[in-house]
Amino acid sequence: MGIIFGSKSVLKYIYHIPPKYESLVEKNSEEYGVEKELVYAIIKCESGFDENAKSHAGALGLMQITPETFEWVSKYQAKNKDLNIVDIHKPETNIKIGTLFISTLIKKYKNETLALCAYNAGMNAVDRWLKENSEFKKSADTEHIPYPETKEYVRRVRRAKKMYKKLYFK
Repeated sequence: MGIIFGSKSVLKYIYHIPPKYESLVEKNSEEYGVEKELVYAIIKCESGFDENAKSHAGALGLMQITPETFEWVSKYQAKNKDLNIVDIHKPETNIKIGTLFISTLIKKYKNETLALCAYNAGMNAVDRWLKENSEFKKSADTEHIPYPETKEYVRRVRRAKKMYKKLYFK
């Protein structure tokens, strides 16, 4: 049974990259210095490549951007200030904002695990964890992530990133 599920064709089916998003991910990952396999992993884990996805928390689109995050990123981080919230579902806008956001988080925390925690739980939560939890601060390891949902999210994204790298970007 493990042989069937471990075959490359089955894994490529599970970790499929829809061609219509390739150029958007390529462009934005290069522009913002984020590994494309990380962007694909976030999209896979956030929305399963459903550009109309909406979470219970109000996050929207492929990379599950909240309106608040959209406003913050477009106002303070984006070079192109002409981004419009009504375009949050559009793949080109959503991938741009999501990639810029994860890039900003990686630069802020200088650690991909912390950046993923902040992408999922918010910067305020991660800043609080760093301040209050010396074990989390020392290791930034998934075992010390206080929120079970965020712990599982980081594990899923890491697993997906590893699979995208293995299957498409060796």
